[in-house]
Amino acid sequence: MKTRILLLLGFYLAPLWAFAQKKKPNIVFFLVDDLGYKDLGVYGAKLYETPNIDKLSRAGVRFTNAYTAAPICSPTRAAVLTGKHPLRMKMWHAPHFIPKEDSKQMLPKLLSDQGYSSWHVGKWHLGTPKDHTLPQDVGFHINIGGGISWGPGSYFWPYKTNPDGSPMGHQRDHAPLRQGGFEGEQLTDRLTREAVNLIENHKGDNPVYLNLWYYSVHNRKEAKPELVEKYKKKIKRMGTKKSVRVHMGDTLLASETNPLYAAMLETVDNSVGAVVKALKKKGMYENTLFIFYSDNGPTTNDVPCAPFLGGKNTTYEAGVRMPAFMTWPKEVPKNRVSDERIIIMDVFNTVLAATDTPIPEKVENDGISLMPHLKDNASVPRRDFYWYFPDTRRMYGGRASAAVLGKDGHKYIHFYKGYAPELYDIDADKAERHDLISQKPAKAKALQKKLNDFLLGYGYDRMDKQIRKAGKNRQ
Repeated sequence: MKTRILLLLGFYLAPLWAFAQKKKPNIVFFLVDDLGYKDLGVYGAKLYETPNIDKLSRAGVRFTNAYTAAPICSPTRAAVLTGKHPLRMKMWHAPHFIPKEDSKQMLPKLLSDQGYSSWHVGKWHLGTPKDHTLPQDVGFHINIGGGISWGPGSYFWPYKTNPDGSPMGHQRDHAPLRQGGFEGEQLTDRLTREAVNLIENHKGDNPVYLNLWYYSVHNRKEAKPELVEKYKKKIKRMGTKKSVRVHMGDTLLASETNPLYAAMLETVDNSVGAVVKALKKKGMYENTLFIFYSDNGPTTNDVPCAPFLGGKNTTYEAGVRMPAFMTWPKEVPKNRVSDERIIIMDVFNTVLAATDTPIPEKVENDGISLMPHLKDNASVPRRDFYWYFPDTRRMYGGRASAAVLGKDGHKYIHFYKGYAPELYDIDADKAERHDLISQKPAKAKALQKKLNDFLLGYGYDRMDKQIRKAGKNRQ
């Protein structure tokens, strides 16, 4: 009789056990603003100290060929939450916000419909109150600190700069953060405390989706005085001298000699450590998919990205090649470095696959799920990647340009305003030192056609007329 009862219990409990085993993972997405490819310890940084981020990356898969969708923030942010290339949404610049029609099936909405508690903490900068495209409008249950602005008036409480105490410009977005703050409070610490409180106070068994999108390490450069002093002394001990790389008349910093930046980055690292600690204490760590990415490259007048060329606002490698990793302790093997080529739109598909969330019908999508690669080290199909930044400002080593990175690793860059095009073999020359345009004219011509066809496919002509019109309508 006892045996029969045990068998019956096993029969009825088995489905419950299977259900428990299939519990949806929590999602924690760390997005750092303007973080350069080599600015983490695991990517070779010498001055900067990022032990918490490094440790979390070693618990999963770290990518050496991870790309972003644009060399500037807003288009990238829209791309990652929709899985769409920014040009599908007529976005390529920071003042361009996501159209209302493209905001209806964003990642937070899809996950919330699956029972997730969805929280956004930090920078948004891809929607407006007028269009109802702020975090709380597109599926997040809670929005802390996310609005129309790119950043605060100051990284220190009360996050303003006007003498009369009023916020600057869109800094009204940070008004709620001024409540409960204190003298000396740093914005990253405040956002971290808000995120940790959400984790600690989460009740029930429903999974969590947390966007912790930092305003750091974006200009302006401000940091805790004690950390700045720490890195000033460290630079002196290391004997690091300022060095530069000159390209096309632009001087790019090539040495880690900015104590402000190092201090800001350490604060971000401490934040990641605090969130991981809170998840472990809550028993949520093992079944959490962590995603870490940067939105675009660094401001290379004060932050180096050597040996890469360019930086933010450019289609050179420093502008579009990012530090990125994905960690899921329960499911993904530890301590693997992947050379597979990925792009930030893949995050959308990967999260949906990990959570068994179907992509809605008729939703255009430019990413792929990386779950087969993360779990089983399956190869990632090589694809052509495209970037478009026709802004005429001469910043961070770049000029107004569009680029395509072909499946075979050759990268063709078209420059506006009369500059000659360039061709690089990125697999062999990641620093983009050897322009092959005269040696491989057939390759350059083929990639030029691909790039032109891509731009024309989204209604942008070679002379940039339509995109300028779209840009004016977005500002």
